[in-house]
Amino acid sequence: MHPYYSANKKKYDKQLRKLFSHIRSEIWTVFLCNADDIINETAEVFAHEMLPEIPFVGGKKNSNDSSNLTMCCIGATFFIVGRRHNVPDEEAGRLLHIAWERSKKKVSPAVSRMIISMLNLTLVHKALRSFAEKSRRFAEQYPYAWLFEYAEPDDEYSVKIYCMKCGACKFLTEKGLGNIMPYLCNLDFVTAEKFSAPFYRNEVIAYGDKCCASLIKRTAPVVTDNFPPHGLRSDGLK
Repeated sequence: MHPYYSANKKKYDKQLRKLFSHIRSEIWTVFLCNADDIINETAEVFAHEMLPEIPFVGGKKNSNDSSNLTMCCIGATFFIVGRRHNVPDEEAGRLLHIAWERSKKKVSPAVSRMIISMLNLTLVHKALRSFAEKSRRFAEQYPYAWLFEYAEPDDEYSVKIYCMKCGACKFLTEKGLGNIMPYLCNLDFVTAEKFSAPFYRNEVIAYGDKCCASLIKRTAPVVTDNFPPHGLRSDGLK
């Protein structure tokens, strides 16, 4: 286990337990087991089977990737535990979706409008461009780091960011968990919905595309029907 992850074991354990505490009743119904037992098992599997294998992507200096990778692996561990209890991936994915949805606070309409309007600011796009450039340096140094490319906004989209390399998809696919990626990728729609952001995506690496597109439309409804994962039902989104 990399020293960075070892030093943060308690933080990850807290994040895991907090996330799955939102679905105690659902765990009981689906697993037919005490929720605390399943959450404890998930924490144990993550700490002893998953965390020691997670590749280092820069630690604190690349906190975005480090946080994304460990959180994706927490989600993936829930599927591993589900399989050991004969729970189908579809059901584990549904429970993870509910847990994620309940863990995110709904942003007020006023705050949402302010955030959306800020996406048109030159300063914001300068920051996004810098973020993409920084990701390239990390991707060159760490094989499992994310690689992003910035694209200029246009008449349809106020934000266009493309993920050309996803560390979570690479790592989890190598572990034989590539088929659960649609459930993890789809959580971006849940987060966007909480911000009332018109987030759209029509390309995802996990579905065989060359990139993952993160697009914010200028004038479009917020996507609210987010389960099952869009890419598994061919509704034009991924």
